[in-house]
Amino acid sequence: MNHRIEPVMVTIEEVIGNSDDWRLNLRPNGNAGFQTLNARGVEFIAKPGRIQDLRNCIRDKVIDYLKLGTGFSSAVVLTSHNEPRLVLVLTFWQTEMQARNNCWELAPAVRKLMQPLIDVCSKVQTYEAAVPKSSGIEMRETERRAC
Repeated sequence: MNHRIEPVMVTIEEVIGNSDDWRLNLRPNGNAGFQTLNARGVEFIAKPGRIQDLRNCIRDKVIDYLKLGTGFSSAVVLTSHNEPRLVLVLTFWQTEMQARNNCWELAPAVRKLMQPLIDVCSKVQTYEAAVPKSSGIEMRETERRAC
């Protein structure tokens, strides 16, 4: 079976951190040259004509809500070039359990904000992401917290 692979282009809308000097909470993963972090990816399909409203809502009010949560580190908002209504929010967490268990997209406050802007929350995944140590992102021991 031969499948054609088409690249999907996305735009990084904004990287939002939990502090003014944004840095991911990275930890060594035993693989030389890489550090890891924990991510939760939530994919939304915006209502027609509400794409920019959804992105603004996520960047402002939803991120403010996430900053109140334990272990929240930062977020990236991605918008597909091929399917502009597709908006992916990657939130970064200090631990795997925080990434798995913080179902922020289901919180009543978030649902109330986003309900008029989305057709559906189509997919939720958690990830361990490996970042090259040479990426310029520094690991700070002082930012690590125990659960």
